[in-house]
Amino acid sequence: MGFPLNSLTKLIKLGFSAKKEADSSVRISVVVDTSADEALVQCMRRILVPETISGLVRVERLRSDISLKTDTDLVLVLTGGSEELEEVVQKLVICGAPLMVLATHANQVPFIHGDTPVLGLRAHEDPQQLIAPLAHWIQARTDKPAAFAANFSFMRSAASQHLIQQTALANVATGALVFIPGADFPVMTAAQLSMLLQLAMIHNKPLHAERGYEAAFVVLSGFIIRMIIRQFKPYAGKASFVLKGLGGGIGTLLIGELICFVYRRDLDYSRANQALGSLAKQTRHLLIARSEQVH
Repeated sequence: MGFPLNSLTKLIKLGFSAKKEADSSVRISVVVDTSADEALVQCMRRILVPETISGLVRVERLRSDISLKTDTDLVLVLTGGSEELEEVVQKLVICGAPLMVLATHANQVPFIHGDTPVLGLRAHEDPQQLIAPLAHWIQARTDKPAAFAANFSFMRSAASQHLIQQTALANVATGALVFIPGADFPVMTAAQLSMLLQLAMIHNKPLHAERGYEAAFVVLSGFIIRMIIRQFKPYAGKASFVLKGLGGGIGTLLIGELICFVYRRDLDYSRANQALGSLAKQTRHLLIARSEQVH
C-alpha cells in the first residue's frame, strides 16, 4: 500500500509545527542562595547556556523581596540551606512556574518532603548526578519540551526518550489493531517520520534538505523490519497481531535510538552530497549524449 498524499501533507505541516514549538521562548530564573555549594553553582552555570536566541536565563541572589517575571517557565533555586529559604520558596511557588530546589544534602531543605506538580527537590554531593534527574523532572512538567531541549543539551536525552516511547506505544497499537493487510505500514511510517522531524528539532537540527537522508533511512528501516516480521508470522498463528504490534513498537524504538545516535555524533553529509551531485551530473551528461545521438 502506498504512502497517502494526505499523510505527506500532514508531515509537512508537522515539520513546521515542530519548528515553531522548538523556537518558542524559554525563560529560566536561577535563584542562588549565598549558602549554595560552589561546585553546584558552576555545574548549573555550565549546562544553562541557551543555544538559540529564544532562550534566556536570569540569575539573581536569593532574598526576601524577590519577584519573578510573568513569562518565567522554570525556577531553579540553588542552596545549601538558609534561614529565609523556606519563606522565599513559598513566595516563588505561588507565581505558578515549576520550581526545583537543588542542594548538596536533602537535610538542607527539610520543608520539602516530596515532589508536587510545581515543586521538587534534588540533592547530591556530586552536582553531575543532579543533571539527569533535573532533566526528567522538567520534561514531566513543561509544556515546551522541544524548546527546552533545543536550547539546553542536557534536556535532549529526556525529551527524546519520552517522544520515542510515545511513538513506539502508538505503533504497538497500530500494528496490533489494524487488520487490513498492508494498511498499518503507511500509518506506522508516518508516525516514525513525525518522530524524526520532532527529534531533529529537539537536537536543534534545522529542516534542511539533508533530513531527506534520514527520512529515507526511516522508510527503508521500517520496510526491512516489516519483511522480518512477515517471516515469523506463519509461526505465530492467531497471535500474529501480537507479533505485528511488538514488531512495530520495537522497530520504532530502534529507529528512534539510531536517529538520536546520528544527531549526537553530528554526522557530516558532505560526502553523500558530493556523491549524489556527481551522480546527477553524470546522469545529465548521459541523457544529453543519448539525445544528441537520436537527433
